[in-house]
Amino acid sequence: MITIPGIVVGPGGKALGGIQDESTRPPAQIDVFIDYMCPYCRRFERDNGDAIREMVDRDIATLVMHPISILDRLSLGTMYSTRAAAAAYAVAANDPGEFGDFSTALFTHQPKEGGSGLSEAELENLGHNIGIEPAVTRTFADKQFLSTVALNTQTALDLGLRGTPTVLLTGRHEPTRQWDGSQPIAEALGSLAAR
Repeated sequence: MITIPGIVVGPGGKALGGIQDESTRPPAQIDVFIDYMCPYCRRFERDNGDAIREMVDRDIATLVMHPISILDRLSLGTMYSTRAAAAAYAVAANDPGEFGDFSTALFTHQPKEGGSGLSEAELENLGHNIGIEPAVTRTFADKQFLSTVALNTQTALDLGLRGTPTVLLTGRHEPTRQWDGSQPIAEALGSLAAR
């Protein structure tokens, strides 16, 4: 299994803390590198999100989400990609049960490239609308989470990431490979997990 920093997502979209025990880890892992401003990431979520969630719920796979920021240059100087990713990390850390719904909401309300993106108030309101407490949404812009996004983005780029979404599949006894979209993700992962 690869160990690039990210948000481990369990059944029901809940962000899980800590490190999973190797003996209880599902047989496969899906690492998804996304930028919340990327329209291709939104399409990936729309086309594959339900299948991935079902595999996680059935304990076939571990999902690790990697919110990164490579499209800040397309948000008129507001650093929307960084701010949206930081908000996702804040929810994962402070209200983990709402991570899945918040991540989905960020794609549902995705701003267009070349605009200013959602404001801090709009990001907070998005959180409130799915039940995240104000004490949590106020942490969206904390330096801790902005630093996490910067570090994880640079790590991904240093390891060769070329764009988003990038999806890596790893079997317990198989090397990591990039999913190319040539077959449904459930089919690709199922064959990997069965080995």
